[in-house]
This record gives sequence, structure tokens and C-alpha cells, in this order.
Amino acid sequence: MEFLLRTGSIDSRFTGFDRALEGAHIHRKLQKAAGDGYQAEVFLSESGRQRTSLLPLRAGADGIFTDETGTVVIDEIKTTAVPPEEITEDMNPCHWAQGMVYGAIYAAQQSLPELNVRLTYYQIDTDQIIRFIRRFLRSRSWMNFLTNYCASMLPWAQRRIAWDVKRSLRALRHCSSRLRSIGPDSGLWRARSTAPAALARPPTARAVRGCSVRLLPALARP
Repeated sequence: MEFLLRTGSIDSRFTGFDRALEGAHIHRKLQKAAGDGYQAEVFLSESGRQRTSLLPLRAGADGIFTDETGTVVIDEIKTTAVPPEEITEDMNPCHWAQGMVYGAIYAAQQSLPELNVRLTYYQIDTDQIIRFIRRFLRSRSWMNFLTNYCASMLPWAQRRIAWDVKRSLRALRHCSSRLRSIGPDSGLWRARSTAPAALARPPTARAVRGCSVRLLPALARP
């Protein structure tokens, strides 16, 4: 999601593992404080069909609960160092987009006519909690948002698959070339002949990766 919808500064300086660990700790703290009825870290999955490709969507909502009016709420928790006075509802459209994707998946699975998406910002310097809520109706425009998101993901997914196939075939050709150069009298060739039958089958993506991982260290020895 953030990869596709990222905007603004190109500054990508590494903030350190401590910040990530602190964020995870704050997530658990807020989820625990939410009390009974709050489902934390809810796994969601759905498939969005685009052209001839079936794109699996897998995500984890920070929290899902039902409020006092009986409306389901998708809670998206964000830790931030942005000064409290600069934290606004539209500070980062990507955060709302995340909640909308989670909400679209959950609403479709549960046949919900509407639900709320809540952004929970935790300011790490002041421990201040700032929340914003938006209601979304399960309408054609909402589902179009999910469809358009899948469409924007498709070119990247196609390039990623093409690169994985290219890399796997390159590893397979290297394995085959090295085996031919070593010859059938080597210990490696004998080990290959006694390997599990899975390695003798026509190469799939998984088998090719297994070949590159298991054989290349041995082939690299003089």
C-alpha cells in the first residue's frame, strides 16, 4: 500500500530498529487498553481480479471492534513524531487508504452495508492520542477504489514475477553448466544422483530455488 501511494519527500533515511520496536510496543499497549470486544491484528485476505490476473490481497488490520451504535470500526494505529499541532485528518492520505482497503475487504466478507475507519495517532514525544473517524458506505465507488488499487498494483506484480522467473532460470542454467563442467566422476555428481526424487522432476519455481540454494555453495568450492 505505502509503496504504491507514497508521496511527498524523497528522504528515505533509516530511522533505526528502535523506532520500529517502539512502534510495535505502542501498538500492543493501545490494543490491550481497548478492552473486551477489540480484536487485535486481524488477518484479512481477498482476491481482486484484474484482466486475466488474480491478485491476492493480504493485510492485517490493527484492530476491529463494534462501537456503541453497533457500527463496525476498522482501527488503524500510527505512531508519529510529528508535533501534535501538525497532526491533521488529511496529514497522510495513505493512512486512510490503508483503512479503506481493510474496510472494503472486511465489509465484503461480512456483508456489511457500512463501517467506520478510525485513524489513531500516538505522538511518541508527548504520549498524546489523536483520533479521526470517517464513515464509509459499501457502495460502487468504494469497491471501485479497491479495484483501482489492484489495477495500480498489477504492473508492479507482473514485473516482480518476471524478475523471479528470470532469476530462477539463470540459477538453473548456472547449476547445469557447473555440473557439466565437473563431470560424472565427482562427488557432487554422485550426491546429485542420490538426491530426493523432487530434484529430478522438471523444474518449478520452488525446485529451481532449491537447486540454487543447495548446489551453489558446493559448486563454488575449488
